[in-house]
Parts: sequence; C-alpha cells; structure tokens
Amino acid sequence: MPSPREFYPARPVPPHPARAAAVCSGFLVIGVAVTVWASVDTSGPTSLTPVQRVMAYVVAALLITISIAAPVASWRQRRRPADVAPALVLDDQGFTTWGDLRVRWDEVTSWEVFHHDEVYDDDVPEDHPDYIGLSRVDELLILVHVEHPEAMLRRLAPEVRSEYENDTYGQGKRFGTPIRFGADDLDAPSDEVIAEFERYSGTHPRTT
Repeated sequence: MPSPREFYPARPVPPHPARAAAVCSGFLVIGVAVTVWASVDTSGPTSLTPVQRVMAYVVAALLITISIAAPVASWRQRRRPADVAPALVLDDQGFTTWGDLRVRWDEVTSWEVFHHDEVYDDDVPEDHPDYIGLSRVDELLILVHVEHPEAMLRRLAPEVRSEYENDTYGQGKRFGTPIRFGADDLDAPSDEVIAEFERYSGTHPRTT
C-alpha cells in the first residue's frame, strides 16, 4: 500500500541559495570595505568630514545587516511553518481536502479534470469604493462525483459546507458536483497532482 501523499499550499519561491549567497557575500564585502575605508581615512585634503564618516558607517552597517539577515529570511521562507495543514492528502482509503472534507475511494463514482476559465465581474456596484472591476479565473479543478454528496457535506462546518454547496460558476453554469478542489496552487505541478490522484484512486478520469 502506498504511504499517504500530502500536498501543501504553494508558497512563493525564494531566491536560489547559491545566487542569494553570492549577493549577500557581495554586500558583506562592500560593507566591510566601507567600514575600513571610513576608519583609516583620517587625514588629507580629501578626508571625510565627521558627518560623512557617520554616514559611511551607517551605510556599512546597513550592508552588513542585509548580508546577515537576508540568508536567514531565505532559510525561514524555505521552511514550511509547522502549523500549515496540507491542502490535499491522498491515501489508500480515500482523500482529505479543504475544510476537512473526507471522501473514501469506494464512495467515488467518477472524477474529471475541469478547466475553470471564466471572467467575473465584482459583486459590488461600479461606483462602490471597493469595486475592482473584472477579474479572470483560470484554474484546473478536480471534480469528484459521489452518490450522496449531501451526507458528506453535512459533517462539515456551516461556512465550509456553504462554499462547497455553491457549485455555480460563470453565467448560471454548474460544476455538476459540490465535491471539488483545485489542482493548481499546490506545492507540486498540477500534472503531478492529477497523476497521483489517479494512482491512489485506481481509476482514470472520465472525459467529457
């Protein structure tokens, strides 16, 4: 039996470690060089004034601070926070997705991959200060068909259940099932998510 596969929400990709290290090393070298220059340049007609010397030390301190803080921030960004729950979990018995919706494989009658590509207008009037205009949704969804979806949704929190029950999109169109989740915006390519769903379910997506 395959071990459970977890997919987490996608996170911004931080700079490549080697590239970030090179940039930070450059900042560190420049910061140290400015510090040394400001410290030894104490005489001569072109020597720094007290104000210029202070400014040089401030600039050097900023460069050195950036060279130290940036790698730490990049490392922390690459680490997944401990309190982030997976957005999708696949195992040999079924899958769990957003809102703790749990579906067993033996409850699934069929599933399909759906390209949700629509343009939506804002819900508020155009003269409202919160109006942002038209927005386009372009995503891949996995639509899962089951025999009694209402029984599954009944176990969810009211606010989660209402999101699943609203299966309309576009101009009066429907997904055809309330059980759905996005294959995009996860920490793996959508093709991999779909392939893993097919492997764990032991079934192929239906074609329309």
